[in-house]
Amino acid sequence: MSATFADLDDFTAPDGARLALRRESPKGPGRAALILIHGWGEHTGRYAHVAAWLAGLGIAVYGLDQRGAGRSLGARGHVTRFAQYLADIVALRRLVQAEAPGPLLFLGHSHGGLITLRYLETAPEDVAGAILTSPWIALAMQPPRWKVGLAGLLADLTPSLQIPTGMNDDDICTDPGVVARAKADPYRHHVMTPRAYREITAATDLVLAERDRITVPLFVGLPGDDRIISAPASRAFSASLRGDVTLRQYAGMFHEILNEPEHGRVFADVAPWIERVLARAVAA
Repeated sequence: MSATFADLDDFTAPDGARLALRRESPKGPGRAALILIHGWGEHTGRYAHVAAWLAGLGIAVYGLDQRGAGRSLGARGHVTRFAQYLADIVALRRLVQAEAPGPLLFLGHSHGGLITLRYLETAPEDVAGAILTSPWIALAMQPPRWKVGLAGLLADLTPSLQIPTGMNDDDICTDPGVVARAKADPYRHHVMTPRAYREITAATDLVLAERDRITVPLFVGLPGDDRIISAPASRAFSASLRGDVTLRQYAGMFHEILNEPEHGRVFADVAPWIERVLARAVAA
C-alpha cells in the first residue's frame, strides 16, 4: 500500500509515548530506506517535498515527529533524557527493517543532525550513510548567561518549565513565503525546557568527545549564512572526522537549506552521493 508524508500514523515509543509517524513509498521498486529526523520545534510535515524527491529515487522515507513536537504528544520542547530520542529511532528502525529491508540511510536537520550523530556513535550497525543539514554542533549565538544559569538551576527543580528559545523565524530561510508559513504553523513551537537544554548540551559534548566512533559515510550540507547553528563549528567538526565526509556549503542560503528556493542545488549534490553510498552498501 502506497503512502505519502501527508498521511499520519500512530507510533508507540518504547516507553509508551505516542508519536506521529509519516511514510513516503518509493515511486517504483524500492532500493533503500531513509529515516528523516527534523529540527528543534518543527515537524516532519515540513519535509514532504524532500520525501517525495527521495521516493522518486526509489527510497522509502520514514519520519517521526519528535516527542514534544509536531503532531506527537508530550509537553512542547521537553525531553527527560536525550537517550529517549535514540530509543525512539531504534524502535523506528525495527519497523523500517520489517517494511523496507535493504540499505538504510539517515537524514538529520539541525537538532535532528545532533540526534543522528549521537545515534551513529552508539548504534551504527548496518547504516549505509547519513545526510546532515546544518547539524547542531554549536549555536551561532550563545544564550544569555542568565538563561543558561536559570536552566541549570531548574533542570531538576522544574524540569518541564517552558522557556522561550528566542529564535527568530526570519533566520530560517531567505524565502519570505517559507517564513510566513512557518510563523503561521500551529505545529511549530519556540520553547525549550531546562531539562531538555541540559540534555542537549550534554549530547553535543558527547558527540564531540566520541566522534571517532562515527565510521559511516556522511554528507554535510551547510548554509552560507546560518544565524541559528554555527556553520564554522560544523565545518570544524566535519574536518576532524576520520571517515568518508563530503562537505558542501551553499552561498546565499539560511539555516533550512532544504526549504530554500534553490534547494535543488542541494538535491543535485546529494543524489550522486546517495548513488555512491548505496552502490558501496550493495557491494559489501
